[in-house]
Amino acid sequence: MTATISPTGKRPYHHGDLRKALQTAASELIRQRGAEAVSLREISQVAGVSHAAAYRHYADKQALLADLAEAGFHELAQLNRSSIEACTAGPLAQLMASGRAYVRFGARQPHLLQLMFGGAISDWQSHPALVQAGAALAQALTDLIVAGQACGEMRAGDPADLTLTAWSLVHGLALLVIGKRIPGAVGDEEALIDQIAQRCVALLAQGLGTPAGVAALA
Repeated sequence: MTATISPTGKRPYHHGDLRKALQTAASELIRQRGAEAVSLREISQVAGVSHAAAYRHYADKQALLADLAEAGFHELAQLNRSSIEACTAGPLAQLMASGRAYVRFGARQPHLLQLMFGGAISDWQSHPALVQAGAALAQALTDLIVAGQACGEMRAGDPADLTLTAWSLVHGLALLVIGKRIPGAVGDEEALIDQIAQRCVALLAQGLGTPAGVAALA
C-alpha cells in the first residue's frame, strides 16, 4: 500500500532527478485524490522542489499528466508483449492472455488507468508522444487479431471492429473491478480478479474465434 503523503511534506531533491521526482510525487497524489484535485504547485511541494523548478520540465500540470499517461501506455504495452510471448499457443490464446494482463494492470494501478483513458488530459493532440503511445497499444492488439485471422483462428471481419470489441470488453471489465461493481465478487485479491478476467476473456474468445480456433483452446 502506498503511504499517504502530506501536501506540505518535503523530499530530498537530488540534482538530475527533478523529472522523476515530479512524476513520482504526481503519481502518488493522483492515487490519493485523483488528477483533478492536485496542482503543479502541490506536486512540486511533495517532490521537495520549488514551483519554479517544475517549469524546467513541464509547462503546466497537463504536460506532467501527459507524461505520466504516456509512461502508463508504455508499461501496459510491455506487459502486453510479455503476456503474449509467454503464451506458446496461437493468437486466440494470446488474445486471452493479453486481456487478463490488461485487467491485472488496471486493478494494480487504477489511478493510472483512469488517467490514461479519462478526461483529466483535456487535449491529447497537444501531446504527440502520448497519442503515439496510445496508438501503438491499439495497433499491437490489431496485429494480434490480424495474425489470428491469417491462421484461421479468428473470425473474418474488419480488424478495427474486432479490436474495438476486444478492447472494450477488457477495459470495461477493468473499470468494473476498480469500482468494485461486480456482483458477488468479494475482496480485491489478484487471484479472484484473474478468475473473473479468465471467464470473461474466454467468452470473448468464443465470440471472436472460429470453431477451429475455439477448439484449439480446449
